[in-house]
Amino acid sequence: MQPSRRSPMAHVRRLFSPIHSDERSTRVKTLLQRSMLPAAGFAEPLLYARCIGDVTLGDEIATLRQGGQLTFDASFGVFHAGRWRRLTTVDHIVVRVVASGAGRAEVVAVTRGREQVVATAVLTGESIELALGSLADTTWGVVYVRIIADGECTVRRVEWMTSAAPAHDVRLNLSITTFNRQQYVVPTVHRVLDLVRASDVLRGRVRVLVVDNASNLDLGTAAGDDLTVVRNRNLGGAGGFARGLMHLRAAKWATHVLFMDDDISLETESLLRTVALFGFARDKKLCVHGAMLS
Repeated sequence: MQPSRRSPMAHVRRLFSPIHSDERSTRVKTLLQRSMLPAAGFAEPLLYARCIGDVTLGDEIATLRQGGQLTFDASFGVFHAGRWRRLTTVDHIVVRVVASGAGRAEVVAVTRGREQVVATAVLTGESIELALGSLADTTWGVVYVRIIADGECTVRRVEWMTSAAPAHDVRLNLSITTFNRQQYVVPTVHRVLDLVRASDVLRGRVRVLVVDNASNLDLGTAAGDDLTVVRNRNLGGAGGFARGLMHLRAAKWATHVLFMDDDISLETESLLRTVALFGFARDKKLCVHGAMLS
């Protein structure tokens, strides 16, 4: 008997399959991350996605015309499948592409620098979903989505989800130390709280603590149960962060503390990803460090 010959795409079709509309409403999903498009005037677009051909970027939206491509193979755009497989209990992934119009979406997996298109779906309605099989069965490093326009289409974001519930109850408290840098810290705090208060995922799970070494900070209308300002003597950054940690340990609310500088432009999407990662972490003592891009 000759061995059967199987299409190399047969395994791919098992890994990825479209989710029909009647299935979407019956499946509860946990959001792990969003591959967003840049807000107008906030950040460098190439950190989020690459545009090829006739593509126009707006405020967290892209418009593609015939032949144009939008690829999320960028720093903030890829899904780090290898890290999620190694550090967390997440196994099955659902990819939602929030896009509409004439076009198609490709899911691209990258393994040791080699790219492979593992699924393709035509855009229908306001979004499409693809179900990913077990991450344990892959050696993928990162996965990203590519949109190709067959006419005109608009793209808003890509969402990476799982059908499992988080293993840990995560309560994340930001600790920001500041000294006379109102022009930076005020918009950062407002941006964080706007996201947290509007997000079903983060509301009640993320709070902000500002240690004010200058004792003159006015955050205006940002006040709420999710914001605390502690006035402190000017003991420098180390003294401010130590005061913040002491305050949060005494309060006994937070399970995790995220230390932040006061003079940064924060991509708030990183908060959602951090909460999700801690929620599914194999090691409850997992620590995460950030990176500064300038």
